[in-house]
Amino acid sequence: MGLLIFLIAQAVALSPDGGIPAVGGVASAHSFDPRWSHVTTPRKGAPSSIGQPSSGCVQGAVALLLHGSGYVVAHPERHREYGHPSLVAYIHALVATARKQKLGLVVVGDLGQPRGGPTPTGHRSHQNGLDVDIWYASPSPTLSPGKAPLPPAPSVVDLRTNKMLPAWNKKVVKLVEAAAANPAVDRIFVHPAVKRALCQDKDAKAARGPWLGRLRPWWGHQDHFHVRLGCPADSPDCVQPQPLPDGDGCAQVAWWFSEDAHTTAKKRGPPGENAPAMPEKCEGLVE
Repeated sequence: MGLLIFLIAQAVALSPDGGIPAVGGVASAHSFDPRWSHVTTPRKGAPSSIGQPSSGCVQGAVALLLHGSGYVVAHPERHREYGHPSLVAYIHALVATARKQKLGLVVVGDLGQPRGGPTPTGHRSHQNGLDVDIWYASPSPTLSPGKAPLPPAPSVVDLRTNKMLPAWNKKVVKLVEAAAANPAVDRIFVHPAVKRALCQDKDAKAARGPWLGRLRPWWGHQDHFHVRLGCPADSPDCVQPQPLPDGDGCAQVAWWFSEDAHTTAKKRGPPGENAPAMPEKCEGLVE
């Protein structure tokens, strides 16, 4: 029972939507502020990530070009291609690695809004300029950057059986490893079946290192993985995520396929429930 409570606590703490109450603020029910999605330009000034991914904002954000050599942004209509410069640099570095290793086109999902903040969908992460979604695989081997609209992201997990689908292959494994190996990464959220597959993969075991421990299971994420960077050195108002547990995390994967995990998933509230208060500095960015 003690182990179960520990695993649930870790799951909540490491959630892409889980938050740390803002300093001087209180947790409150989610109330979407439409001003953040109506802003179309970044706030000028020195780059700074403020607050946390689930309740924050970003100054001096830069836009990732919608397509370039080796990558394409999946949903340009959402206008969520903005992030702290360190995030955009991270994406370019990952794309360069993918090109060098011939892993195929990298499809980039959401980064954040021009000044961060909550989105109309109520998704509580991607707010302080340090999160990005990356598709595991391109929907077509012949897809060219700039083609729109894109087909849906291919799922690598059969959600009925939790078994891996054909879209999960060695190139995808190498892409996930390359994404997690960058020391700028704090953690990456993946489907529990993805984590289990990598823990059982002989080649991944042979190459075990900090990268495997940075992959954290979470519900969903069957068609993309969610990268979260640590706080940049230029951002004193950024809230550093809770440290990850020691080890590669493989011993804890079994819980995600248990009845307890199934029951916990059914009890989860809506995405914006009990959202932490926004940092006061963010109010100045959205005015």
